[in-house]
Amino acid sequence: MPSTRRTAASTTAAAAVTLLVLATAGCTDSDARAYTVPGKVCGVAVDADLLSPFLPDGQKLTQRAYNSGQESPRCRLSVDGKLVVYVSGDIVPAETDPIKVQDRALVRLGNPASVDVGDSARVADNGAMAVGTCTYEGRPRKFVTSVQLQEKVPGKTSRRRDALRSFLGAYFPGAMAKQGCGQGG
Repeated sequence: MPSTRRTAASTTAAAAVTLLVLATAGCTDSDARAYTVPGKVCGVAVDADLLSPFLPDGQKLTQRAYNSGQESPRCRLSVDGKLVVYVSGDIVPAETDPIKVQDRALVRLGNPASVDVGDSARVADNGAMAVGTCTYEGRPRKFVTSVQLQEKVPGKTSRRRDALRSFLGAYFPGAMAKQGCGQGG
């Protein structure tokens, strides 16, 4: 009989430890992201589910929009004071090819590949760029948006690239419209 008691006591102790670990893990996971993912990125509406994959766990998300000139809006998203996503937009002359101009930068972001967003776009391992022809202040121009991830979130590169493509596809038209760059050209 003593061996049966020992086995029962061991099983009960193991079950209690397992429950404690699961309960603790459950609390940790649900409290990992204390902030709400917004439905706008510096004034441009985008589904929070498309932004969420790039945002790490933390207590506070802040957004900072500013202009690097009249035709160059910028947006920085930080979690707990650490930059995690940087988004830029630029209106450039119609004859400029931003993808060609930024070729080296795209290569540094890791394995850029064409995707179907705007007139031309590339998605890399840690960032993306889209270009569209538009009319700005009555003249033909191009609008270019770049997204750079400062954290490797999501961790799996293929998931990160898919998330970038989805985000860029949703964000780009809204950013272009917000800047006053009408479709066409």
